[in-house]
This record gives sequence, C-alpha cells and structure tokens, in this order.
Amino acid sequence: MTIAAPTFEPFPTMTPGRQLVGVLPTSAFSAQSALLANPATAVVLSSRPTPTPNRAACPALLGSAGLPRRPTTLDEAKGAVLRFLQEGGGLTALREGIRVRWQMFGQEGYALDTVDLTGEGVPEIVLGWSAPGRVGVLHVIGCRDGLYEFLYEFFSGGTEPPRLLKAEDLNNAPPAELAFAAVTCDTRGNCEYTTQVLAWDAFSGRFRSLLAMPLNTLQQPEFRDVDGDLVQEIVINMQSNGNSVTGPLRRGVHIYDWNGSSYVLSIVQLEPPRYYIQIAHEGDRQFSQLRMAEAAAAFQLLAESEGLRYWFNDEAEWLRSYALYRQLLAYAYLNDPRQGDVFAEIITQFPLVEGGEETLPVYAQMAYRFLEAVQRGEGLHQACREVLQIVDERREALTRLNRYGSRSPTYSALDLCPF
Repeated sequence: MTIAAPTFEPFPTMTPGRQLVGVLPTSAFSAQSALLANPATAVVLSSRPTPTPNRAACPALLGSAGLPRRPTTLDEAKGAVLRFLQEGGGLTALREGIRVRWQMFGQEGYALDTVDLTGEGVPEIVLGWSAPGRVGVLHVIGCRDGLYEFLYEFFSGGTEPPRLLKAEDLNNAPPAELAFAAVTCDTRGNCEYTTQVLAWDAFSGRFRSLLAMPLNTLQQPEFRDVDGDLVQEIVINMQSNGNSVTGPLRRGVHIYDWNGSSYVLSIVQLEPPRYYIQIAHEGDRQFSQLRMAEAAAAFQLLAESEGLRYWFNDEAEWLRSYALYRQLLAYAYLNDPRQGDVFAEIITQFPLVEGGEETLPVYAQMAYRFLEAVQRGEGLHQACREVLQIVDERREALTRLNRYGSRSPTYSALDLCPF
C-alpha cells in the first residue's frame, strides 16, 4: 500500500522573500550639494573614511600557524583561536588541533567556513566545540578591518555543542541564516531540542533571532519548502505521545512560515486527543478565555467519550466529577438553564451519603457547595469564595491537576473558580 504525503492548506502568512532596504537622503545632503560643484571639494568628501567595517580584508588562512598547549579557561581558548587565525592558521589545522591536541571537539563538534553569514562576500567560521570546563558552545568567527573576532557565542547548557541544523539561505533573502538546536536529555533518554534561527543584521552589526522565542520540541525540526515558494518553512512533526517529564502530548504538525521579518506559527494540524485529560485541558483553555459555551461542550465530550486512555490509573472517577463541575460553572456563568440538568447528573453519579460532602470526590463536593450558594442568591463571586475554602482544605483539588508534566497547564486555586 502506498501512503500519500500529507497535504497542507494554503498558507495564511505572506511570503515576500527578498527585501530591499535603502536609506533616504537627509537635509544635510542638500546643504552640501552646492559644494560638490567644485571638483576638488567632491574628491575630498568622497575620500573621507567610512565607519562601515571592512569584513572582507582578512588574513589568508595558509596553515602556517600552530595551536599552543591545551588551555584551561574559555577566555584563554578563545584568545588562542583568534591568534591562530590571525597568524594564518588554516581551518583544517584548527579543527584537528581542537580535536586532537586540545581534545575539545566532543562527539558532535564541527568547524566550517563555507557560508557567508554577514553578506560581505567572505565566509565566516562556524565552530561548535566542548570548551574548557566541558562546556558546549557555538561560535561564529568573522573578520573586521583585518582582525578576526567572535561575532556570536551560544552555550548549549551541556557538554556537547549545539547541533548545527542549517547554515544556508532559508528565506530567499541573502545572506544565509544559521539554525541550531541545543539538545538536553535526562537519565531516561528523554531529549528536548531548543532551536534558534539567526540572521545577520547589518545595521546593528550583530546576529538577531528570526523567532519570537526559541522552539522547544521533542523532535528535531525540519527545514523544507512545503508550499513551493522558494522559502524553507520550519516543520515540527510531533510524533510523541509524551513521557513522564512532559506529560501527555497531542500529536500533529506545527509549521512556521516566513512573513518577511520573522518566522511565525502559520499552520497547526493536530490529531484527535488520545487521553481523557487532554480534553479536560482543552476545555479549561476555552474556559480561561471565557469561551464558556465551547468549554461546556468540551466537558460534555469528556463525559461522553469512550475508547481514550487514562494517563494515570486513578483518573476515571475524579475526571467524571471534574467534567461535571466545570460544566456547572460554565452554564452558571452563561445563566443557562442546563445547569439544573448538570446538577441532577451530579446527584445521580455522586449522591450524598451518611458522612456528608466530605466523603465525596473533591470536585463533586465543590459542585454541591457552588450550586447551594447560587441557589441562596449569593452570586457567582460569593459562591466561588465558598468553593475555594474547600480547595484550601482539600489540596488534592490542585495536586491532581498539577501532576501532568512540564507541557501541561499549571493550575492555581483561582483557576478552579475564578468568578
């Protein structure tokens, strides 16, 4: 059987590709224009030194220098690298010197000089290595006015350097971009990628991020032209159901498209939830946005769904009571008469027995307390104040919800009754 490649809807973001940037003349130009009628004055003005650094005049890397003994600090190592390049040391010799003489290349080190990242016509050196102190670091080294210098520095947070993903023109707007990811793994082998995409800003003379914030993913991002516009999109294929660190995750695809100045999230395609708690999280998200009708529908779906999985073995009973409690709050906010139907369902599934409300699941007790206050005419605010007293007394109201990992919502007491 042949599996067809997935298709995507037309991209909502505009992809202009290249940009033309110019500087308009100032009023000072008109003041000097009369002087330019004199040829001698024009020559003098045109010969004035420019503040723009010359990044093309670099010492030739002829391989005629050598690295000193193994450095003990990062600053010492950086100084030795710059002296090596300034004296004409070649990239191959630098790579082998760091790998063999210094033994600081790690398992994933790299050194390349094939890409012009600043648009000056001369490739920069991209160096990823395990610096002194077993610190993984990425450096971009360039040349200005005949002197080599470090243009960029990024620490991976581990012993290995960030993984180099792309060093090429990604958005059809030269010069090239630099994409890399810091990879962190726990003792169980669960890894996370923190991806950065950088471009050179000639006006500020430094690299800037093309992402509003780094991408934190469990899979390494892909760069490919999804819609055939000569611009590579960032594609996040989310194939993990989650783990003990992240909690349950929705599978699907996120695509970041170029909008002319940065990469923005353009397409989200998610598979249906696999776990009951994911429906609860979606309902709570809508609830927090005051989309109460949608929230109530989500919790109704949670109550009626079959065939999904529980993330924890003890979820079945309390999730049923939680769904009914949240439905009750949503309908009360909307002044929807269906709140009476929901409360009748609560009484049926969680009847009061000898011993009182304290013997009920905590969310069922919260539902009883809330509706009793509303029926006394105390209003939503006072009803929530009484409910929050239960949350203070029975901490499982929060601990049950806040045990689902780093990628799941974090609840406070007010989230449980915010009116």
